[in-house]
Amino acid sequence: MSDLFISYQSADPLAQSFQVQLHEWAAQNWAFPTVSFHEQVPPVKFQGRGAAAIRRQLRREIRQTHQLLIVVSRETWQSEWTDWEIATARQEDKRLLAARMDSTNISPLGLVDAQAVWIDPFDPAVLIQGGI
Repeated sequence: MSDLFISYQSADPLAQSFQVQLHEWAAQNWAFPTVSFHEQVPPVKFQGRGAAAIRRQLRREIRQTHQLLIVVSRETWQSEWTDWEIATARQEDKRLLAARMDSTNISPLGLVDAQAVWIDPFDPAVLIQGGI
C-alpha cells in the first residue's frame, strides 16, 4: 500500500523528471509519503482486451491508497484511463491532488468538477503535509 498513487505519463520528459525528483525527496525525508507510479497510457486500450484486469488492479490500488495525484502532462487530457482513475478516486472518497508540469497543459475533463487540490510540483513540503 502506498500513501500516494501517482498517475503520470512516462513519455513526457517533465513527468519523468518529476518521478526522479519524487524518488530523491523520498530518500531524503522519512516523512515523505510512500508513492506508487502508474502510467496514464497503459499498453492496453481502455476498452481493449485485458483492460478489465488492469482496471481491477488499479481500483484495488486506489482503494488502498490515501490520495491520488494526477500529473497533468501534454497528453493527459486525452487519456480515458486518467478520467477513469479520477472517477474511481472520487467514488472511493480519496483525496485528489493535481500538478501541472507546464502551464500550457490542458486538464483532463475528469478534473474539471472533481475539486482537486492543485499543488506546486516543485515543493516537497506540500506532499509531506498532505497537499495542503
